[in-house]
Amino acid sequence: MTLKEFAQMLNGREYGYPQFTPEEIRIAKENGFVIVCGASDDLMEFHGVIRDEGGCYDGGTVFFNKTSVIFPEDEKQPGNCSQITALWCKEKDENGIPATWAYQTDILHETFKIWEDGELYCIGIVFSIDDVR
Repeated sequence: MTLKEFAQMLNGREYGYPQFTPEEIRIAKENGFVIVCGASDDLMEFHGVIRDEGGCYDGGTVFFNKTSVIFPEDEKQPGNCSQITALWCKEKDENGIPATWAYQTDILHETFKIWEDGELYCIGIVFSIDDVR
């Protein structure tokens, strides 16, 4: 399965818990994919090959490697890791619809949308673990 096909499978769901089915998590793990989405007003969640979360209240950057989130000491960027910046209420989709959560990263990725009560809650991303430092 390609990243694009997997992102299309995840696209359009309603926000809830658990956010992804056991089958979707299994597919992500088998294909070496990581799913990133927002939870509540302060979390960036990782599902699939990585299962972890990072705090990003009001937006912020989360650092991680191929196995887990890394919490930097003294607010310095840790070495040899990847990063994703969470954007809280700052992005819109291709149709100009504002999203509560969206993400920026230099990792090759595909996007998908999560809705909540008719509003765009999250523009999530999915990427390959092979592209993580």
